[in-house]
Amino acid sequence: MQFTIARAVAGAASFALLASVAVTGAAPAAADESRSNRVLVVLADFEDVHHAEAGTDKAGIAQWYFGVDDSLQSYYRAVSRGRLSYVPAVPDKVIGPLTLPWHANCDPRAVRQEIERQLPQRGLAKGKDYDSLSIVLPRTPCAWAGLGQVGGPVSWLKAPKGRVGLTAVAHEFGHNLGLPHQPRRVCAGGDLGACGAPAEMGRKSPMGGGGSSLGLSATQLIHAGWLASGEHVRVTASGTFALRPLYGSDKGVRALEVPLGKDRLVLEYRRPEGTLDGRLNGVYAYRVSGDSYRSATPVSASAGDRDSAVTTLHDTAAKLTVTVGAVDADKATVTVTVDGVTAPTGTATAPAVEVPSASPTMSAAAIPVPDPDGGDEPETPTM
Repeated sequence: MQFTIARAVAGAASFALLASVAVTGAAPAAADESRSNRVLVVLADFEDVHHAEAGTDKAGIAQWYFGVDDSLQSYYRAVSRGRLSYVPAVPDKVIGPLTLPWHANCDPRAVRQEIERQLPQRGLAKGKDYDSLSIVLPRTPCAWAGLGQVGGPVSWLKAPKGRVGLTAVAHEFGHNLGLPHQPRRVCAGGDLGACGAPAEMGRKSPMGGGGSSLGLSATQLIHAGWLASGEHVRVTASGTFALRPLYGSDKGVRALEVPLGKDRLVLEYRRPEGTLDGRLNGVYAYRVSGDSYRSATPVSASAGDRDSAVTTLHDTAAKLTVTVGAVDADKATVTVTVDGVTAPTGTATAPAVEVPSASPTMSAAAIPVPDPDGGDEPETPTM
């Protein structure tokens, strides 16, 4: 669903759902780059509302979190290229239901506090036995389908019919990684000096309402520290550059950063890779303010088509132009003119410097972030 930032902020913080996929041909991360996050999934019942068939629900929900395909585990293993794996914290994968001693309501903080009070009684201590807590609720009167702490370890999902869905669970764990929603800016005709305020979701990632066929964007991968050495470079002078598919297997540049006054522009090339990025095909741009890659906004040249790729971008004040040339399965060619200087011919000596990878910073408070419309885009069950 489309929604404005004003509506998202009106509820105190923006709520949303995630979408996801799995499978990428990109090379796996080295062993010393990988880490596991132990997820404790807890079914919770209210006094008056229960999971209809807890045993069946637990088995099905475990698949959405830890299944070989179409799961939280497979999605983040794919987009991180093996750097992050969500694993069950307990052998049963899903525990409960634990009973909340009140009637169904929409108070996630109270739910978390009560579940965390009961867990030590079952011998489960935060940090010692699990890293993330995901609470699965039955039918509730709440408008949201899922909540996630931005930069925190807790998520809340609803499973009114015994399923949470990959869209919801992956999105909320994206919030846990520190990622907010991803609305887009429309820069009419590609004029970077005439961009509107962030508006409806950008549809370039699950955090932008893009549905379950998309991976994370290049700026989100930068925030997470999931681009390898040499894959993120900064333009230092006019030149022509080759961008590799963001989720492809060939080595090369996957995020091209262009200075833009106090901001910067990050370019990526997206195309279908396995089951990832199924509907994207072209070069996409993101405007980054300061060093906040996590909050980068997709740039569109037209208000009509949120899926359209960019072909030309320009900023008169900065004397900057970006022109997308040939695009094929292996690469997209991008010519950047800096300070009005014509780019030399060829890509062999394109002037750029590698941007070192940094550990992500969780600058936002760990508060639950809900979906203002109850969902971004419906997902068809794949189980």
